[in-house]
Amino acid sequence: MMGLAAVGLLNFTVDWRLFLRSLSYPKNPVTAADWYWPRQAVAGSSSKPNPLPLATSTEIPPDVQKQILEFAEAQNSVALLVMHRDQLVLERYWQGQRPENRVNSMSMVKTLLALLIGIAIEEGHIQSVDEPVGNYLTLWADDPRGRLTLADLLYMQSGLRNDDRTDTLNSDLVQLYGGSNVRQTALSIPLASSPGQTFEYNNVNSQLLGLVLEEATGERFGHYLSSRLWQPLGAADGFLWLDRPSGQAKSFCCFFATAQDWLRVGQMLLHQGRVGSQQIVPADWLAQMLKESPLEPTFGLHIWLKARTKDYPAVNLAASAPFAAADTFYLDGRHHQRVYVIPSYDLVIVRIGEEPPAWDDAVIPNALVEGWLNMAPH
Repeated sequence: MMGLAAVGLLNFTVDWRLFLRSLSYPKNPVTAADWYWPRQAVAGSSSKPNPLPLATSTEIPPDVQKQILEFAEAQNSVALLVMHRDQLVLERYWQGQRPENRVNSMSMVKTLLALLIGIAIEEGHIQSVDEPVGNYLTLWADDPRGRLTLADLLYMQSGLRNDDRTDTLNSDLVQLYGGSNVRQTALSIPLASSPGQTFEYNNVNSQLLGLVLEEATGERFGHYLSSRLWQPLGAADGFLWLDRPSGQAKSFCCFFATAQDWLRVGQMLLHQGRVGSQQIVPADWLAQMLKESPLEPTFGLHIWLKARTKDYPAVNLAASAPFAAADTFYLDGRHHQRVYVIPSYDLVIVRIGEEPPAWDDAVIPNALVEGWLNMAPH
């Protein structure tokens, strides 16, 4: 046990919120929503949104259903939902999770951020992804980092230092995640290499995009997320984790919503940005998001495009085989939060859970496509 004198010394050298958060960080960071304070509410359309349409029957063969449920449960999942042709055909929860429980999306919120950038461009707040970030981040206006473009951040090719260690309070990632001044931390990250040369998944890129979005729109990230996406989706209320009271949201992580509402996100993406008759995300922007980045074929504009197999060594392996449906794309959050969208099969799959022992992105989507939907008209 650390003595009081040592704790007192640390208070002079370490952000006290960062230190206390590191001591009390929950064992189950995805589902322990009550731990995350302070927070900013993200209003949905209602505290009790309209229920998702339920299928009266399912074409999933019993052996396929058994396979995907057993895999999900064995991989420490708390929720698995499958929507086909806009109807919920499977919904299962484990470990005490309930449909109304909000969970930490981790990095899945990065895709929501990219959607909001596209909306801000359509509304005229941002000119294009080719704009330099120095147009919005005044501290970088006369700094070489100010010449980074929004595309450099969206494609994860900024060249900014990527200190993603999780075993020290001094790392950039830990300070971004748990510190008291995420804006200051993000703006302090130096260039480590020339932009546009190397793909490197770096959380600070997304945090900087969130700062740009706020400067461009004049709205807090949570307010813009609520009015442009969450309310039009018909989602329930969510919340963002802030670095300090009335402070900065973490736009690279930590948006809390239900599994059903992540299914609504996937359904909107399946319909090229539409919810019912309302186009809430420009279809041409979504098409741009789904184009391969110049440097990494598995990645678009803050969204994943291919299964990360041994054929794609630039990113961490997460799949034993390619996706059976070549048009599959997905949202990815730490500990393998997932929203898979498969347009050619009118299919959306959501997996929520804590860290799994042996995740494989090929299992659930491919089991459905190969074992079920290939045998049925779609």
